[in-house]
Amino acid sequence: NMGKKHKRRRKKILILTKPVVPEKLITLSRSIPLNAAQQDRISFSVLRNVKNKLRKIENISYEINIDGNWEWVVRYDDHGGKGSLHKHYRVSLKDNSEVESSTGIKKYKNKDYELTWVCKDIKHNHQTYRSKFLKAQGLDLY
Repeated sequence: NMGKKHKRRRKKILILTKPVVPEKLITLSRSIPLNAAQQDRISFSVLRNVKNKLRKIENISYEINIDGNWEWVVRYDDHGGKGSLHKHYRVSLKDNSEVESSTGIKKYKNKDYELTWVCKDIKHNHQTYRSKFLKAQGLDLY
């Protein structure tokens, strides 16, 4: 068996890359009144996938009604689903600029928990947010 040469077979490895199909996301927007007077509300816009899993928190804001217009006071977002949840405080009615903060925000892996947490935060603290904001405006609505 001398003359038999072993031919080395080189396996060609084909890497199959699945095309990345952008996930189909559905935007859900909702407003929740915070009191009977209907002058305060939580307004949110989130993106869920077809399995109803929350993917992005576009915006969750605490809003007050001033002269028939809904104005945001504090809002939360997660930078398009990539960043961690953080808060923006609005400087003033005339000035749409904002102060960003992530102080005191609980970190959750699950965005549904984050949404719930923010809604609870706003429910518990909206009076404080409101009076601070209005004091800065020199307004006293009620």
